[in-house]
Amino acid sequence: MKYLTVIRHAKSSWDQPGLADHDRALNERGRKAAPAVAAFLHRTYFGGAESPPLLPRPDRLVASTALRALTTAQIMRESLQMPIEHLLLDSRLYLAEANKILEVVRDLDESWQHVMIFGHNPGLHDFADHLLARAHVAKMPTCSTVIMALPTEFWGLAEWSTAQLIGHITPKSLERRFPELCAGISRADGDD
Repeated sequence: MKYLTVIRHAKSSWDQPGLADHDRALNERGRKAAPAVAAFLHRTYFGGAESPPLLPRPDRLVASTALRALTTAQIMRESLQMPIEHLLLDSRLYLAEANKILEVVRDLDESWQHVMIFGHNPGLHDFADHLLARAHVAKMPTCSTVIMALPTEFWGLAEWSTAQLIGHITPKSLERRFPELCAGISRADGDD
């Protein structure tokens, strides 16, 4: 069994109109949401609350080279207390379509049991939706996370419509569940 967690980058800033898309940084909401989602994943799934882990800790974090995805991955890496060398960049993930993300997954090191991928919509949402066998991911707003189990021993055998959904976390769901801890991490209008 392989475990794959896909995370859309946290909310980025559009305050600098002349800045290249690749170089956009996280805005204030993004800088709040990424550590909140990371803390939830750590406590709930990876044994960070001194309880047995539900899933193996990630072996690697693989991020798009875009600043907003890299920063989201860096925040998660720090929250999960992972060594910096466990964060890898893959330029193929920048604005990648679903088929390209599947190619990245199939190229992962077979010794890794659990990998987190940080990327962009619409490709990341399409990828998660097509990889799942029976579940459907309605939306993937910024900093949302989809955790899946792949019924294979080899990344190279990853195939569409085979994964099992383990969890789907959005900043809005965390803000609703933990309002005192997660205030301001999703849109105020109620729509993720």
